[in-house]
Amino acid sequence: MPETPAERGTTDTDASALERRVAELEQAVAEEHQARLRALADFENFRRRVEREAGAARRSGRSDVLRPLLEILDNVERALAAGSTDPVFLRGVEAIREQLRRLLKGLGAEPIPGVGSAFDPRHHEAVGSVPAAALPPDTVVTEVRRGYLLDGEVLRPSQVLVARSAAGGGPREAPKSHEQERKPGEA
Repeated sequence: MPETPAERGTTDTDASALERRVAELEQAVAEEHQARLRALADFENFRRRVEREAGAARRSGRSDVLRPLLEILDNVERALAAGSTDPVFLRGVEAIREQLRRLLKGLGAEPIPGVGSAFDPRHHEAVGSVPAAALPPDTVVTEVRRGYLLDGEVLRPSQVLVARSAAGGGPREAPKSHEQERKPGEA
């Protein structure tokens, strides 16, 4: 039986309303999808930031532990340089030095290249200069205090004496600071 025009009008109106409702729902789904993607991106950014901050906190914690150990190692090396008439004592102090060096290396601290290397103001602190005709200017001649890197960043700069030409002058790029003043008796 054929539909009457009144029945067809009601169906067309219902279909049109349903199509509008489907379009609204599809738009709502698309908006929710975009919101979900933004939330996932925000979470990923948050996760990365937390990882970065945790890594920085770990490095800072290791630095805080390592710096005092470097001072102890300096004192042990000074004791070895002073020497002793007791060979057993010297072997014991040497064993302590090696144990400290292994500990530092295990925690990621590496010595900065010293004597014979080119002066690098990012890694070295020039505490003086000495005339050295046999060496190129700005070559590290003496390491007053060994410096260390931690994860490629300076944990403690090396304090060094740098070669200068016979004409004078010290390191060309050395930053000026009160910490670099010469100690009494140093060249």
